[in-house]
Amino acid sequence: MPSTTNILTINYLRFIIKLMKHFFSWLLIWLGLSTAHGELMEGKCAYVQDGDSLKLQIPGQEEEVSVRLHGIDAPEKNQAFSEESRAMLRRLTQGKNIRVDVQNTDRYGRYLGKVYVGKTYVNLELVKAGLAWHYDGSRDADIEQAEAAARKAHKGLWSDASAINPREYRKKHGTVYDNRTAEESATSQKTPSVSIGAVLTGKCAYVQDGDSLKFIPDGETEEIRVRLYGIDAPEKGQEFSGQSREQLRKLTLKKSIRVVVQDTDRYGRYIGKVYVGNTYVNKEMLRAGLAWYYGHHADSSKDADLEKAQQAARQAKKGLWSSADAVNPRAFREKNGTIYQ
Repeated sequence: MPSTTNILTINYLRFIIKLMKHFFSWLLIWLGLSTAHGELMEGKCAYVQDGDSLKLQIPGQEEEVSVRLHGIDAPEKNQAFSEESRAMLRRLTQGKNIRVDVQNTDRYGRYLGKVYVGKTYVNLELVKAGLAWHYDGSRDADIEQAEAAARKAHKGLWSDASAINPREYRKKHGTVYDNRTAEESATSQKTPSVSIGAVLTGKCAYVQDGDSLKFIPDGETEEIRVRLYGIDAPEKGQEFSGQSREQLRKLTLKKSIRVVVQDTDRYGRYIGKVYVGNTYVNKEMLRAGLAWYYGHHADSSKDADLEKAQQAARQAKKGLWSSADAVNPRAFREKNGTIYQ
C-alpha cells in the first residue's frame, strides 16, 4: 500500500504536469502559433463578458477559449450603452453554435476573430445597431460603413452627441479587462445585502466550476455570484474537475433556480442552497461523487443529508471516490494555491 508521502508526491507531479500543459498552451496562444490567422474555430458560446468579448467552448476541450471580436470596440462598463451592448451580444451568441474566423491574438492571450452565427456576421450587427464603435486600426470596410450609417441614424450610443470612444475612455479611466474572468475579479465587487434565509429566484447564466455559478435574479439585469453551500468541488488541475463542472452545468445552466442564502464569503459571493424545482443541487453533486462535503460552510447537526450523500457516494466509489488517492480540494488549495476558498 503506497505511503501518504508517495501519494502526495504523485498528486503533486500530476499537478505540475497539468500546470505545464496550461502554460505551454497559453504560450502558444501568446505567440500566435496555436491557431493561425484565417483559421476557423467552432464551438458553443459559453459566456459573454461584455459587448465585444466572449468565451468559446470547443468540443473535446475542457478549457474555454477567450475571444475578442475583431474590428469593434464596445462601450466599457460605466459608459452609456455598455449593458445594451452586452445584452445584444448575449442575444446573438450565448448558448449558440458559433464560428470564429481568427485574425490575430492580443496581449491578453485572447483570439481576435470575426464571429458568425450561421450567416450572421455578429461583429457587424453590433456596429449596425449602434452598440459598438469601429475599432481604430482595423481594416474592415463593411464595419466602417456600418458605423457611418448608425451614426447618421443616431442609433444606440450615437443618440448621444457627446459619446466617448471606449479607447479614449480607457486612456482616462483604465481598462476593466486584465485577462481574468469576472469571478476572479470578485474581490473588487460588492454583493447586494440580503438577510440569511432570504430566497432569490432567477436564471443560471454561467457555471464557473463544480461549486460556483452566476445567475440573474428575476427583474434584474446584473448577475450575482453564488458559491454552493456545504460542498467543495475539485479544483482545476484535480481529477474530476471537468466532470464536476459539467454536472453542475447540466443541472442548472439556463434553468430557473432558487438560492436560499446562508451567508456571504470574503469574495463577495452568496453562499447558498441551490434548487431547480424540487432538486437540491448541492446534494446531487455529492450523490454523484463530484464534490466533497464542506464542513467549513455546513453544520453537520443541521445538514446530515449532505454528509450522508457523500458517505453513500464514497461507499459506491462514484466519481472522484473511484480513486483511492482522492485529495480534498481544501488540502489541494493549501498546497498549491487557488483563486477561491
